[in-house]
Parts: sequence; C-alpha cells; structure tokens
Amino acid sequence: MDIPSMGFGTFRLEGDVAYQSVLTALKAGYRHIDTAQIYGNELEVGQAITDSKVPRQEIFLTTKVWNDNLSDEKFLPSVKESLNKLGTRLYRLVINPLACAAKRNQLA
Repeated sequence: MDIPSMGFGTFRLEGDVAYQSVLTALKAGYRHIDTAQIYGNELEVGQAITDSKVPRQEIFLTTKVWNDNLSDEKFLPSVKESLNKLGTRLYRLVINPLACAAKRNQLA
C-alpha cells in the first residue's frame, strides 16, 4: 500500500471530537489517519475506524511512539498498548518524532 497523498491528523482532538472527526474524515474519503501516544486519543481514533466500516486494509494508520517509551523494556509494550487502544493488529507506520533530539542529547 502506498502512503495516501492526503492524511488526516488528530493532534489536539479529544474525546467525542476526535471520534466524530475521524469518522467524518473516513466518510469523506481520507485513508491516512495520523495519531500519537501523547495525543491521548488512540481509543477514539480506533473506535471511529471500526465504526466507519472502511476495510482496515484500506487505511494507512500512523502513530508516534513517545520518547519516554524508547527504551528496550518499554518500546514493544507501548506499541502493543497502542495497537490495543486502536483496536487493530496493524500499523502502516510507527514514528519516533524525537529520535534526532534524543540522539543529540546522548552525544552532548
């Protein structure tokens, strides 16, 4: 699957606003949905994806692992927790938005 040219971001969307926004975006034809652990809306995003009835394989789902979860002990459990919250077994892309900053701090 190619990354869709247009994506729908969920930054600062909470609760029912997050749910309704993702549901509306999917109904409007968006197939790239972007969320993050730190946004606190993975449950709502996942529920909207499920309720939309859009086949999961048609959705390019992106999430971001928070910097606090990058250690060997925390990374996989945090990804599994996000998968659970999103109600899916599949991401298309997992991002660490602070990787460069973390590396710079380690070199300092």
